[in-house]
Amino acid sequence: MHIAIQVNVPPYTNEDMDTAIHLAEVFVKRGHKVSIFLFADSVLATNKLVKPMKIDRNIPLKLQELSDKGVEVHICGLCAQYRGITEDMKIEGSDFSGVPEMAALIYNSDRYINLLP
Repeated sequence: MHIAIQVNVPPYTNEDMDTAIHLAEVFVKRGHKVSIFLFADSVLATNKLVKPMKIDRNIPLKLQELSDKGVEVHICGLCAQYRGITEDMKIEGSDFSGVPEMAALIYNSDRYINLLP
């Protein structure tokens, strides 16, 4: 089964990004194909230059680990550009995408989870 997850909120504001990461980990363990689409402020989660304090989680690292396991990480390119996220700042294996790619994920996935704020 192909499961797509859309996140819309900043990575350290609340637990939406954590929920997406945990869901993706479980789905991958169960053998599902997983795609994550980061929209609006959630694109900040892919900034590998973020250095969280030792007591906090490292969300870019967690997304990188998911990407290394085969999870597709799509970043809204226009959202990233607006927030100053450039190619050299994003995690390895992630791709700048857009609304057409998001629409394709919605259409082609078996389940689409949108974590709305």
